[in-house]
Amino acid sequence: MAAPTKSRLPRWLVITSYPVAALVLILFFIFLGFPYNQLAQRLGRIVESNTNIQIRIGDLSPQIGLGGPELAASEVLARIEDKQPIVVERMVLRPAWSLSWFRAQPAIYLDVTSDVGDVSGTLILGSDWGWDGTLEHVHFDLLPLEMIETFDLHGNLDATIDLQRTTTEAGSGFVGRVEFDLREGTLRTEGLPIALPFESLHGRLDFGGEKYIHLSGVELQGPLLDGTIQGDVGYATGPSGQPISIDVAFRLRNDDLASMLGAVAGQGEDGRSHIQITGTLARPVIR
Repeated sequence: MAAPTKSRLPRWLVITSYPVAALVLILFFIFLGFPYNQLAQRLGRIVESNTNIQIRIGDLSPQIGLGGPELAASEVLARIEDKQPIVVERMVLRPAWSLSWFRAQPAIYLDVTSDVGDVSGTLILGSDWGWDGTLEHVHFDLLPLEMIETFDLHGNLDATIDLQRTTTEAGSGFVGRVEFDLREGTLRTEGLPIALPFESLHGRLDFGGEKYIHLSGVELQGPLLDGTIQGDVGYATGPSGQPISIDVAFRLRNDDLASMLGAVAGQGEDGRSHIQITGTLARPVIR
């Protein structure tokens, strides 16, 4: 009779492999049997309390992705403030790889495909919530931004966002940056005789520091005019709102528009017209 073959694995590895395998199986079955529908309701409440975005998740199911165990959501409806409901075609979420966990701030990675654009990135939860991710083909007028009401912007937005909400004795705000490209849209504000169509409006917004928002590298290209925009949005110092100081330089492509804006914008030696927008974010003054 042949002698039994000895295992080539170290004895300590053989002994420890059984409890490790049992633990993995237990965790796997917990993962499969977890009450995810209750978690879906809880997640909806967390997102709404942190971002003012109402979200209703009909069903959650577990799956394994490249980032580890994750949840796929279906039958999802979202609403941003009082705007039209958003139909979410696909949403995947999982715990994010983020240092915010060490600050006792949970972080969730989201990958969302909807009828109004796609969103992917990390959402940091808590009173000082944050977002680090991208937006693709998002309808700009659906975003909960103060600037929309002031300047009445429309278009399809691609953006890279890294923002963290901060709260101090002086109030709340954001720190970080936004790089954006808004395409095939229109811009209208008080003082402009018509809505200006544009092919592209792109640039960068820096939040925090001496000014609440600093605009840099902002360029507009359209069939009626091309222009550059730079300036600042300050911190609110009273009920009048956030002061603004924005310089706009542009070259007109349309003679009819040039005659309408002639009383507002002077022409410099470079052949470009210049206007300044002052006042507040809620009540801009063009001169």
